[in-house]
Amino acid sequence: MGKKIFTNYILSDANTPIEFIEGVTNASGKDWSLIEKKLNPRIPKWRKKLNDFWFTFKFSFKSRHIGHVLAWQQMYGILPAFFNRYIFRRGNLNISIMTFIYKPKNGVVGKLYHWLVNSAISSKNVSNIFVYSQSEVQHYATIFPKAKEKFHFVKFGLPVSHTDYTDTDLRNENYFFSTGFSNRDYEFLINVFDNTSLKLKIACPYLKTTVPQNVEILDNCFGEEMKRQMNNSIAVLIPLKNLNISSGQLVFITAMQLGKPLVVTDSTPTRTYLEHNVEAIIVPNEINKWREAINKLMTDNEFYGTMCRHNRQQSVTEFSINRLGTDIGGFLR
Repeated sequence: MGKKIFTNYILSDANTPIEFIEGVTNASGKDWSLIEKKLNPRIPKWRKKLNDFWFTFKFSFKSRHIGHVLAWQQMYGILPAFFNRYIFRRGNLNISIMTFIYKPKNGVVGKLYHWLVNSAISSKNVSNIFVYSQSEVQHYATIFPKAKEKFHFVKFGLPVSHTDYTDTDLRNENYFFSTGFSNRDYEFLINVFDNTSLKLKIACPYLKTTVPQNVEILDNCFGEEMKRQMNNSIAVLIPLKNLNISSGQLVFITAMQLGKPLVVTDSTPTRTYLEHNVEAIIVPNEINKWREAINKLMTDNEFYGTMCRHNRQQSVTEFSINRLGTDIGGFLR
């Protein structure tokens, strides 16, 4: 019998940038096959979770000669590791997980969820878990001590966009913009704008709440339309809830590419990427401090313009998607 040939896979739920794959390939010295399972972002969360289970189970069942799996989305790594530990038991499987975010849940569901994640990432088949801030390495090592040596910090990156999203009508609306699903404190942000004359737009399909007249919820705003709304705003606001987990990088790097100033909740993960009054105004979640930050952007034209120019340049030099692929590929040699 001939020697078995094992295939390396990148499992993704998005349009995976070619520059990322090139970075991984060159740094790891391995060839990779890409499998993408893209879902409509508007589908209910329960359907998304069901799809995650079904997609990863089929992949694990059919793909018998798997070498290394790089999971662009964390459940595309956690679930194959879980299935392999308790069902398939293939010793050659090697899994690396990107974008790891763990948020504890309450009750019986929380205990089952922790068991699933812990069983998966502490298995011998998981070799690397990538997080996007240094503080998360220690945070997750405390929660998952059996997997503590597997956590690695890499800086997030995005493909550079050269599209012109200028829209004069939108720009004349004079609004602030916020978007993102994970770890957002939109209730706080809405309170910041309540009883003010300032306009706020929030792009989030899962935000179902009553808002004042000066706040608009965009529940079908994704991709190019999201960038158009972001580009024509005064500034981009990122209110974070849990200060221990890394989140918001996708949004603030996109905003930086578009040359937008930022106001972001103060946290250790935030300061891994951003410097106060350079890339962003970084403040705690206190209404008056956020209003002061917003007022500074509206009244200090020199400060505003300097941050816009700096952010556009910084996004290209520090947060490229090829650099992310290269950094991750270095762990996969």
